[in-house]
Amino acid sequence: MTKLTAMILLGLICVTSVHAADDDEFNVSPTYGWDGYYRPMEWTPVEVGISSDLKEPFGGTFIVSAPQDGLNTLNVMRAFVLTPEVPQNLVLVTKLAFGMGRCRLEIRDQRGRMRWDQGVDMWDYSSGNRPMRVVQERDLLVGAVGTPQFGLLRLPRETVCVSGQGEGTVCVGNKPLRMVPWDWTGFVSLDLLVLYDPDWTLLRDEQLEAIGRWVSNGGRLLIVLGRHPPAQGNRLMPHVPFEIGEPRQTTLAEEKLAGWQLDATRSETVTAWPLFPRPNAILLKSVKADQGGYLYGLSYAGFGRVAVLGFDPAQLSPSQSTHATGFWTTHIAACLADPSAEQAARVPDDPDVPVNVGAYRRSIALLPEGEDASQDADHQKPYNEENRFRISLAQIAGNQVMEHLYQLKQMRPLSIWWVILTLAALALLLGPVDYLVLKRLDRLPWTWVTSTTWIVIFTVGAYYGVQALRGGRMQLRAISVLDGVGGVDDAWATCYAGLFSPRSADYQLEGLAPGQWWSGIAPSQEEMWAHQLGSAMRQIRCVQEDGSNLPVSVPINIWTVQSLVGESPLSRLPFDASIERRGEELAVEIANFCDEAIVSAVLVMDDAYVEVGPVPARSTRQFRPKLRPFNPWRDTQRMMANPRGGRGMVSFTVPRYPDSVPPPAANAFLAPGCFDRTQTMHAQLRQGAAIVCAVFADAPPPFGVKDRSYDIDHIKVARQIVFPRGVNKEEDHD
Repeated sequence: MTKLTAMILLGLICVTSVHAADDDEFNVSPTYGWDGYYRPMEWTPVEVGISSDLKEPFGGTFIVSAPQDGLNTLNVMRAFVLTPEVPQNLVLVTKLAFGMGRCRLEIRDQRGRMRWDQGVDMWDYSSGNRPMRVVQERDLLVGAVGTPQFGLLRLPRETVCVSGQGEGTVCVGNKPLRMVPWDWTGFVSLDLLVLYDPDWTLLRDEQLEAIGRWVSNGGRLLIVLGRHPPAQGNRLMPHVPFEIGEPRQTTLAEEKLAGWQLDATRSETVTAWPLFPRPNAILLKSVKADQGGYLYGLSYAGFGRVAVLGFDPAQLSPSQSTHATGFWTTHIAACLADPSAEQAARVPDDPDVPVNVGAYRRSIALLPEGEDASQDADHQKPYNEENRFRISLAQIAGNQVMEHLYQLKQMRPLSIWWVILTLAALALLLGPVDYLVLKRLDRLPWTWVTSTTWIVIFTVGAYYGVQALRGGRMQLRAISVLDGVGGVDDAWATCYAGLFSPRSADYQLEGLAPGQWWSGIAPSQEEMWAHQLGSAMRQIRCVQEDGSNLPVSVPINIWTVQSLVGESPLSRLPFDASIERRGEELAVEIANFCDEAIVSAVLVMDDAYVEVGPVPARSTRQFRPKLRPFNPWRDTQRMMANPRGGRGMVSFTVPRYPDSVPPPAANAFLAPGCFDRTQTMHAQLRQGAAIVCAVFADAPPPFGVKDRSYDIDHIKVARQIVFPRGVNKEEDHD
């Protein structure tokens, strides 16, 4: 017995030693978010440094597993090869829930065996002990890359975020060049990215392309030129609506300094790179240089905006540094604000007064002189509630989209009469029927056997009976929104999908295209508390590589619908529209490039709308419809949000689309993935543009389910921003 015990202990020691040796094989150092800042349930970058003492190359898979919301855990897998004595840096992107518990990191070899694993506690009710900091919906998150100077990093202490949800904090997340995300989703959580004179030669093409794609999808970018201007072949330059000239000495007159909230008592001389707008640029703001060109320019770029400052403000006199915060506030507010919005982005005193959705976008303002946002506890207290999170207007719209995805007869609550009938039948069998039958057979002592049998039969019958009521064919419901800008090749697609199956299992998807980014999506309470979050039991496994995040398998449970959201860039829209307006006369031409017919198309303008169609597949039609008076800003939809800490509701108004646009698609226009693009469309609507919305018939969904038969309910809508010929685009030159 003693020998057996000794052998068991020796075996345990050996196993422990082997496991410890495996753990020592790798040294892993993860970094989350933008300098630790992240927005819950939105794409967030995760940088991982890996080194080892291995003597031979190692090929395996790195896995990041973390709850992305109350229902889903997102498992992101990335293959990598580690060379001896050469560290490897992996830049991943995932989604992290508010108040999530643990993030699990794993390294598996090519056979799937665990070689290293670690659990990281991501949440602590003491905010000072958390590895990450939550950015609330009323807060502003600015990413900084390069060499931020001239007081840029002072913004969190001296400014405040203003929006339709009230006042919040300003957060600045600084990243070194090597840790800039390689995928556009790594920038989604940012309100603004500032590229402050980076060494462009150290930024890889993948990083530059990721920034450009994020901008075209609705991102905001501010470029500050200095000693290292981007070269002509820079991969970001096609998304920058300005050409950069040769540097020259430029004098900043008093009126220019005053417009930037600097000391205007005397002029300043700087070395500046003059800017020249490209032919298709739509200038929103600009400051002209003395000898031609511009010192500063702000223009649309796809659905986003790009601002370029032609000189490094660190060249200004030292006395100007005390005004640096006002300087940055002016430029950041210009990048974020809707230039055509006339009302301030603040919550009105009267909760019944609707706030335009354009005012919902976060902006920045100076704090009163003498206040410090980082030290004033009274200023922080109303909104900096560390263990509570209020979802955004986009997530409220996402809840409405999921209501459509859940509208299946199998998901309706079972009638109470089925329960009453089942219990009544069981009581009848266990009581008088069982007693009378056994008494007649003179077998009353067998009651315990027959009672147990009836209970087992009814339990099994109830299980399979509910399956029969919940059964039927597998269902795939989807809403696809495709958006593009007239005259620009870039376009974007967002798909909201719901899968129901009569059998619970893991299902594989097929037909997924490169460049797609998929994740789970779940209904969210408008106000979340950290101690009330769900367990996130659904495991969604995705392979992340080559600019994609594609699911390997999706768990579908008979008792619910598995919801997914996918986002991807497109080479072009499936249709193109041109409009010519002469007074009350309108000429419309729509070219349909795809194999599905356009059922109807709606042209929404700031003062009128028309409905045209249909347009057969692979054809072009011309229309001369009559304009119908229409004020989309007066007859609005209303979406409710609670920005006052429980002291009332605010109604956000959005342009109403005519009835020919399916209501689920109209809700999807404001859901996560489409919200930023929709805001740009609404802003350009006020500048004379038209939104052409085409509804397609019997369009196939963007993916299928492998080896399964199922019914499809797919709504496909494509939108395009078109400036009618003869309409001037708004410009604001200083």
